[in-house]
Amino acid sequence: MKNRIRFAQESAVSPVVGVMLMLVVVIIIAAVVSAFAGGLGSGTEKAPQAAIDVSIKTGMDDTMGGTETIMTFTEISGDPIQTKDLAIITYYRNKAGIVHKNKQTATSTAVDLYGSGKTTRVPFINDMRYGYSGNNPAKDFGNYTWKTGDVLSTGNTAGTAFLLGINSTTIPYNLSDPDFGRDSIVDVKILHVPSGQYLFDREVPVK
Repeated sequence: MKNRIRFAQESAVSPVVGVMLMLVVVIIIAAVVSAFAGGLGSGTEKAPQAAIDVSIKTGMDDTMGGTETIMTFTEISGDPIQTKDLAIITYYRNKAGIVHKNKQTATSTAVDLYGSGKTTRVPFINDMRYGYSGNNPAKDFGNYTWKTGDVLSTGNTAGTAFLLGINSTTIPYNLSDPDFGRDSIVDVKILHVPSGQYLFDREVPVK
């Protein structure tokens, strides 16, 4: 009889020990996952904070009797931003459903804005302290720091067409989509690549 009682007690203890072992294993796994996630978080660069305005305007005076479609990016306030860390992503769908997409980075192709053979990676910084655009790397997107008050520009229709991926095959480039113009809507995103966060993500109407 005593042997039966002892066997019953030992049998009852086994599930308790099993549950405790499982709890220990779960706690260890949770600690490992937490440490791993914490390591990943600490290695991710923090995104700069900035208020940004983006505009696309047609009919801009080119001072030579003509007009241009120009896209500008203005940092209204916030942190200095290294443009080498940015990607400008644009998306436009015309009335026929044809989609024009483009991603502009510090390694994107530079464009001949005026058919002069001099190239610029748009949007260039619109500040004459850097000199003129065209074979001037200091002005090229990806090579300068964007600060409060700085305006980045596509310069003219050719630069806008290239940045939006709606460029013709001729040089200087032109907007090849017949539907693109006033009241068109372009989805514009500015991605801070190291952090994976968008500094700007909005639909921009063409004015």
